[in-house]
Amino acid sequence: MDYYFRVDHMEQVGDRFLVRSGNDIYIAVPTNEKESDIQQLYYMAMYMRTQGDETIATLLPTKTGRLIGMLQGKQVSVWKMENRMKTGDTAQQLALFHQRGRTYPYDVSARSRFGKWGELWGQRIDQLEHFWQLQVRSSEKNEVDEQFVETFPYYLGVAENAVQYVMDTQLDEVPMRGDMPTICHEQFPPETWEMGNIPTDWVFDHASRDVAEWIRKQWLTKQSDETIERFLQTYEHVQSLSRFSWRMIYARLLFPLHYFQSIENYYGSEGDMRQRYAQQLRQVFEETDVYEQKLRHFHDMTTVSIPRLDWL
Repeated sequence: MDYYFRVDHMEQVGDRFLVRSGNDIYIAVPTNEKESDIQQLYYMAMYMRTQGDETIATLLPTKTGRLIGMLQGKQVSVWKMENRMKTGDTAQQLALFHQRGRTYPYDVSARSRFGKWGELWGQRIDQLEHFWQLQVRSSEKNEVDEQFVETFPYYLGVAENAVQYVMDTQLDEVPMRGDMPTICHEQFPPETWEMGNIPTDWVFDHASRDVAEWIRKQWLTKQSDETIERFLQTYEHVQSLSRFSWRMIYARLLFPLHYFQSIENYYGSEGDMRQRYAQQLRQVFEETDVYEQKLRHFHDMTTVSIPRLDWL
């Protein structure tokens, strides 16, 4: 094995491995990234720990000092859990996390998504539209194929609206100090920190990314509006949200990421996993109206007035 620790117990959790060695816990995260990219995460983690966040995992080098090694036949980076995230208010912890991340002074080129939403979403739209055209022409379609062919034009329109909303926001609004780029998460559902705060989950972006993805998960799991409003109020006690921020949150919720991911997961998997994703996809299809209604009423939660869409 490439690492010095003794494996007393190992289990797979999602795409990761949780390793227990004596009293220590390690998380091994499969990666295709370059060592220099993992090094950027290492620097980000060390900086955030020096800012007072001791819940952040630390990178464990291999026996030869490399930042990437092999475990269970997979290329991984291994992170040692230091202090588990204390149970407490997620909104407050997230706002403090963002405040610390805004002061990070070094290069984050490999993980930067700041100012790129429109471009990245456009690429994703083009890819899925091309795949949709292939499905339209296919003579053999199952139930999911038919639903994808039928629903995609609607979601294409919504996604294009989201891209336009982001572009309009960047043109119309003046960013405030709280709109500076910060350390965020690729996605931030409520369970993100359950295994600890692991830097491989991080990107450098606008804080609204995390806020929006937390809300999206609440909507998809049918949590109450009161829960979301309480989260937003608590977050704003630490860091107020500007008009620019509110518009970015709305733009991100408008982009149907859950639809895109469900389609990509379904067609990118096989066997039992494909069946599981098929069920997830059917739920997305069935709840299109519910999600649209949530978007329609989002403006009731904002503390400033932001532009509405005529068709909602």
